[in-house]
Amino acid sequence: MADGIMGISVIAQDWKGFVLGGRARVKGNHMSVEWAELDALIKGITMACSYNFDKIIFESDCVSLVNCVRKNQEDITILGHKIKDTRGMLEIFTSAEVKWIGRNRNKMADSLYNLALSNHCNLTFGMEYPSDIHDCIIPDSL
Repeated sequence: MADGIMGISVIAQDWKGFVLGGRARVKGNHMSVEWAELDALIKGITMACSYNFDKIIFESDCVSLVNCVRKNQEDITILGHKIKDTRGMLEIFTSAEVKWIGRNRNKMADSLYNLALSNHCNLTFGMEYPSDIHDCIIPDSL
């Protein structure tokens, strides 16, 4: 988050770490980190469906969201209801896991978000991507 501007970024990789595509979206409204990360997870699920993945691992550096998704406890808040709906979305995959990763392992997504923020735009790319996106994702994927 920068100056009250929130955003998300999602990267799709195969099991070898090859980048298949991604997106970054800048949002002008204020939201909690959990809501932003949940939005990113939902976008990731949508992207995984478009690639016809059946076994998938979603990674997030938001430990509170990962715990809420994994523990499957009843939560009567609006966020809890949305997390429950998101868990249902995961059932379409043969195997789906949501894992916590340290912030230092999330540099590719952060770089992509910062690129979108600095250009004041939303980004979507597939396997053939422009050099500015290439510069964000290649160093972290090696």
